[in-house]
Order: sequence, then C-alpha cells, then structure tokens
Amino acid sequence: MKIKSITLKLCLLLITLIITISIVIGAWSIKDTNKIIQVEMGKLNSEILDEVADNISIFLSNIEEIGNNIVEDNKLNTALAISKEDVEKNTEEVISLRKYVEGLLNEQVWKYGKYMKPDLYIVSENDLNCSTYSKNKYTMDSIKNENWYSEIIEANGKTVLISTFEDEEGIGPFKSIFRMGRSIKDLISGETLGVLIMDISEKMLFDRYSKIIKDGRSIYIIDLKGDIISSKDKRLIGENYFEKIKVDSYLEEGEWYSAFKRENTNYIKIESTLNKYGWSIIEEIPSHIIKQPIKQITEKFVLTLILAIVVSFIIVYKLSSWITKPVINMKNIMEKVMDGDLKVKVNVDRNDEIGNLEESFNNMIKWLDESIEEIKEKEKQKRIAELSFLQAQINPHFLYNTLSGVRFLVSMNKNEEAEEMLFKFSKLLRNILPRASELITLREEIEIIKAYIELQKIRYPKSFDVEIDIEKSIDNIRVPALILQPVVENAIFYSMEGENKEGKIKIVGYSNLDYIIIKIEDNGRGMSNRQISNVFNNKDSINRVGLINVHERIQLNYGKEYGIEINSEEGKGTSVKYVLPK
Repeated sequence: MKIKSITLKLCLLLITLIITISIVIGAWSIKDTNKIIQVEMGKLNSEILDEVADNISIFLSNIEEIGNNIVEDNKLNTALAISKEDVEKNTEEVISLRKYVEGLLNEQVWKYGKYMKPDLYIVSENDLNCSTYSKNKYTMDSIKNENWYSEIIEANGKTVLISTFEDEEGIGPFKSIFRMGRSIKDLISGETLGVLIMDISEKMLFDRYSKIIKDGRSIYIIDLKGDIISSKDKRLIGENYFEKIKVDSYLEEGEWYSAFKRENTNYIKIESTLNKYGWSIIEEIPSHIIKQPIKQITEKFVLTLILAIVVSFIIVYKLSSWITKPVINMKNIMEKVMDGDLKVKVNVDRNDEIGNLEESFNNMIKWLDESIEEIKEKEKQKRIAELSFLQAQINPHFLYNTLSGVRFLVSMNKNEEAEEMLFKFSKLLRNILPRASELITLREEIEIIKAYIELQKIRYPKSFDVEIDIEKSIDNIRVPALILQPVVENAIFYSMEGENKEGKIKIVGYSNLDYIIIKIEDNGRGMSNRQISNVFNNKDSINRVGLINVHERIQLNYGKEYGIEINSEEGKGTSVKYVLPK
C-alpha cells in the first residue's frame, strides 16, 4: 500500500532509523549481558552449594568432637576396664560408673543444643553397654560380624564415617540414618575396650540444604562409591546415584558446572566436595531456573527498548505533525465532511495560498450543506406523496371486495344478509376512513380485523374460522392502519377453496429480542416459490395489490429491514409474517 501522508512518511523514516540502531545495539548488549549473568548466576549457585558443604562439614566435625570428648574421658576408660565378671555382679561401683557413662553421653548430646542430637551407644568388651535415653540395641556379639564394625576396629582409633542406611528398628526421622564410630582404647595399654557408635538421622543432613530445594531443584549427597546418602526422595537413599539417576546426554562441560538432558528437560549440575570425609554434594538445577534472572533482565531490557522507541516515535510524530500541521488540519476537516458533518469549518488563520484554500473550502461546505437540506425536504415530500398514493390505492381495493360481497348476496336474494352486511360495512367505514392515513395501535387494528371478519361471515357463514392470539405486551405498539386486512382477506378466500373445506385462519402476535412479529396463517391451497416471487413483482393482480401495498407501506414508515415475509407450500397453506420494530 502506497503511503501518501507526508507526516507518516517523515515519521516512518525517522522511526525506522531509530529502531534499526536500537535493535543492533540492544541485541549486542543482551547477548553480552546474558553471557555475563549466566556465569555469575552459576558461580553464585556454586558458592551457595559450597556453603552447604561447609555447613555439613562443620556438622560432622561437631559430631566427631563429641566422639573425641567421650573416648578420651578417663572415667569412661576406668569403667570399660573393669572385668566382665565384676560387671555381671552389678556392684555399687559398677552401677555408679554406668550412671556416669550414661550421663556423659547425654551431656555431650545436649551440649550442642537442638540442632544436633545423635543417638550414642557404648558397646564394650566387658558388656558395660550404655546409650543415650537408656535404649541399648547393640551388643558386642551382635555387631562383631558387621562390616562396619571391622572398619571401626581397623581404623585404630580414628573416626569412621559409614554411609546412610535404613535401620529396621528406627522410627520417624531415625528410619534412615548414617553412622560415625570409633574404637575405645585403654589410654595406657592401647587395648581395645569397646566401640563408640553415633547414629545420626539423615534428616540432620537434609535440614542443612532443604531450604534451597525449590523451583524443581534436586540435591543429592553421595559417598565415594556414588551411593546416595541423603536426598529429598528418601526412596533413593542407598541407591547408586550414577546408576539410578539416568542421564540422556551430556550437553557441555564448564569450569563450575556440567549440562545434561534428562526426560526432555535440560539441567545444570553443580558439585561440591566434603574433602575430609570424601562425600560429595550434587545439585541439579533445571536450566530455565538458572536462566530465569537472564530472562527477566532481557524482558526489562526489551521493555525499556520498546518504551524508548515509543517515546521516540511520539517525539518524531509531534515534530512531523508540527511541520505538516496546516495540511493535516485540512485533511481532518475533509474526513469529517465525508462522515456527514457539514457544520464544521476550517479556522482561517493565514493570509497565504493555504489561507485562501481554507476560505474556499468553508464556502464549498456551506453550499453543500444548503443543497443537501433542500434535497432532504424534497425527498420528505416525495415520501409523503408515496404514502398517500398507497393509502388511496388500498381503500378502493377494500371497497371493491366488500361491495362485491354485497352484490353477491343480493343476487342470491339474501336481502336481509345484504342489508346487515351494508350496515356493518358503513359502520366500519366511519371508523377507519378518517384514520386511514394515520398510525394506530395494534389493538385498534385488531378491532378493525374483527369487524371485517364479521362482514365476511355474513357472506360465507360457517365457511371459515379465525383464531386471534396477540400478546398483551404489544397491544399499544403503533402500526399503519389497514396492514392486516389485505392479508386476512386473502387468507379467507384461499382457505375456503376446495369442496366442503372449512377454512382455518390463525393470527398471532408476539415480541422477541429484536422485533415485533405478527403471523397470519391459513390452511388454503398454498403457493409455489414462483407464485410467491410474483407477489412482489406483478402488481396487476388484484389479489396481490394488498400484499405489495402492505409491504411498501411498512418499509416507507420504518425502513428496508422491515416488511412482510411469505412462506407457503402448495396444498398445505400459507404463512405471512410481519416484521415490525419494537
């Protein structure tokens, strides 16, 4: 489409230049910014994971410190050095030492407060077994065949960290536990007196990273073998991470991360190591989470760019409008004139050629307005003349048909019926002739129809029956006089055609959402589609003059969207529908 506006041409030229420069600079800036932000976001998540690893290391060190405090206690060594026979005798000394050891265990647990409460067990060679909360579940005979016990003994006094497992006797948070243990040796002889077992709920690990698990992230703590020690999904504990957590394909490797794809979702994997204990913390983050800040910054950048372009466009448009204001003003006035507003004028504030053009334009609009008003007045008079002609046409038609009926009765020597018919006819004429050119209420029009039906029943007794059903809500609408009579007349004549046939005519009126609908239906011989078409084309047929007249009078009063519609089928009757405004 060819652009003709000078303002628009100038505006588009400048704004295209601005947009092009903005897009080039913006694309380069977004790409560079995204790269920087992605690196920084990755480093930030890596640092957070390192902090979690440090926190867990401190947690494990504190538990290890608990073990050191217990194992190095002199009185504990004294208690475990008693012979097994003396322990079995349960002397007062043994009872006192047992209470001391249990107190030592509980004191160390509560020393670190509510954030860390491992279950501690002393399992000794002399069977002086003690535990926190007095719940012994280990004996030397029950643990000596366990692999983890061998690891503790072989460590020769060093703390051994045993990966998480499911404790069959554990309940609640102690269903999944990991274990730290160390042997207890005589401080003088170095003989192994027993072992210290520290059972810690896996929940203690989970609580240290649970707050950062959000937005689809997953965190796993694994040991050197790759077995999962802690996870949000407790069903995975004990499974091998590299075997259980399948990866479809690795996409790239970075300094601080690796990217992979699993189940049609891209992930970023970050790993941190607990160097002292050989555990690793793996965090899997959906790529869209890492890129979310990038997306937000990009969106804000784009919005800012769009805003800048919009502001630039406004400024450019204002500048262009100021330059081309006189021409634009004339164009706007012309558009109003084209929309039908002939009262507008151009403000003449210039003495040059454009001022002369504006003055000539104002004179032209004034002349055009006067000419249109003159044409409207002529059209109004023409419409009134057409209505008068149509009304004058219907009256002789109505008179002819009625008087024809009177003549028929006289010819049949039914003088009394003819006299009664003339009497009612003259009475009806007195009511309708003075008002024939007026709009009357639908109720008055129905009264006229009832009087006309009585006239025809005198001429054709027991030959037809008429049923009238008009909604009360539309009684007072105003309609042109005698719009129903011509259709009722045709319905009466057509419905009686045929041997021994009683005519049935129904007149109904109702209101729908948009229109007033009146229907006149008969059970006469009906019409073909060609005959229906001729109703509106052949004005010479006396039976069709009324229908054409009614249709044209309705349209002259209300407009082309109103009038009558005919639906008919040969042998099955005819329905004439009036469509009137509400």
